[in-house]
Amino acid sequence: MKTTVVGAFPKNSDERQDLRRALHKLDRGELDQAGIETVFDETTAWAIGELEAAGIDVVNDGQIRWDDLLSTFAGGWANTERGPLERFYDNNTYFRQPVIKGPIESDGQLLVTPFKRAKALAKREVKAAICGPLTFATLTAEDRQYKDLEARTLAVAAALAQELRGLKRAGATLVDVEEPALAAHPEHVDLAHAAIDRLAEAGVALALYPYFFPIDRIIEKLAAFPIAQLGVDVRSRETSPRAIDRLGAVKQTVVLGVVDARNTRIEAPRAIGDLVDAARKYVPEDRLWLSTTTGLEYLPHDVATRKLAALADAARVGGGVR
Repeated sequence: MKTTVVGAFPKNSDERQDLRRALHKLDRGELDQAGIETVFDETTAWAIGELEAAGIDVVNDGQIRWDDLLSTFAGGWANTERGPLERFYDNNTYFRQPVIKGPIESDGQLLVTPFKRAKALAKREVKAAICGPLTFATLTAEDRQYKDLEARTLAVAAALAQELRGLKRAGATLVDVEEPALAAHPEHVDLAHAAIDRLAEAGVALALYPYFFPIDRIIEKLAAFPIAQLGVDVRSRETSPRAIDRLGAVKQTVVLGVVDARNTRIEAPRAIGDLVDAARKYVPEDRLWLSTTTGLEYLPHDVATRKLAALADAARVGGGVR
């Protein structure tokens, strides 16, 4: 079974504080944009190296340049900006809510250079990522352009499709769509489907990750989305494993979230193995990957690396030692 990760990697460790120090210097005017870009590149190389050293098969760039899931897009598109701080779902972290001032416009180049750099650094397969259109739309603080949630979501999807086209031209073959709003608001699953339809028009394989909350009640509908992979968290909440019994409806690759990225407790091999064995009843092994439940940024670096080791070990022995 292949392993992968979703979301951001810790940007600093006890031993490595380069990015934190550089950002402080940037705030004080002691470092210019070229200088911070160099540190971003060096930290990205470090994060990719950490993922590869842990044995992860398909890596990302650690999202080192991202302040949060939405800010890169809100701050990079025409007629959008980063707005007020708000708590990010039920996490002890905050994000900048988007503000929409006019028609959202994208030239499709926002993610191209960082992806090319990551691809050049990585020794293993590297994937890209975008925020989910429903997540951006539902977490917007102010919208001066679109009349309702549907119009806003589809406009965001159109801009994200442009980013996907740029990524495809840059060589991306798999892109994560991080869509926690779909798990938080399953009543919008049909709207999310329409938005993902627009993303699929870009012609690059999509991996959909509706994390933070259980998705067992909508798995059959998610199976109908035009995606190559579906991320399914079966670990982080007491009810999360219920999703396993519904995996028979999914004909795409299932990326099973078996390592809880928001809990410092390290998973025992038996615990991971039991989840994998249960999933095998519904999903053949050639369509089953293992992953973290969400980004490891919520954990201290030393815990994050131990989580990666548990993930890689579980895949290596076919789901854990029992």
